Amino acid sequence: MRNDKYLIMLGAALLGSASLMAAPERRGPATESDRIEVIAHLSLLGGPIVHIASDAHWGKNYLYLDQGAARPVKIIDVTNPGAPKAAGQLEIPKPEASGDVEAVVGTAALVTSSTSAPTSQTVTILSFSDSEHPKVEREFSGVTALLRAGSYVYLANADGLFVLKMQPAEDVQLNEQYKQYVLYNP
Repeated sequence: MRNDKYLIMLGAALLGSASLMAAPERRGPATESDRIEVIAHLSLLGGPIVHIASDAHWGKNYLYLDQGAARPVKIIDVTNPGAPKAAGQLEIPKPEASGDVEAVVGTAALVTSSTSAPTSQTVTILSFSDSEHPKVEREFSGVTALLRAGSYVYLANADGLFVLKMQPAEDVQLNEQYKQYVLYNP
């Protein structure tokens, strides 16, 4: 993790400024704007999370929350990202216990050696729906671990695990064109 401010930008790429970026072309009016929103929060005990890994196993999706320093890895079931729940813990044997769980596949894990204490950062959700006046939607301070998986972002700080969902706005005209295509082109 870097110490500098980490931004999750709504409706814009991670590089450049809002005034330099062209908005994606929409064929019709959107019924809503692009957004990133918190869909779940799970309180955690036992110290800061230093790393998050994910895995799908037996039809379920899991997060592995590594607290480092020879502590057990918390296993969280995120099959329903809007309702994460504790699924157990994993005791890492010594001397590997001082490392980070980088990847998990079923019942196998990849553990790397850890060289430093966790650093914290601030994660900010920005809205560029009005490109002339970007707006801070929400800030998370003290974030020690972050993982992007598909349209979800998982981040951990002293308040626990937050699940964010990235949702692009619907293109109404494009959806109508698709419906017409499916209806009249067997």
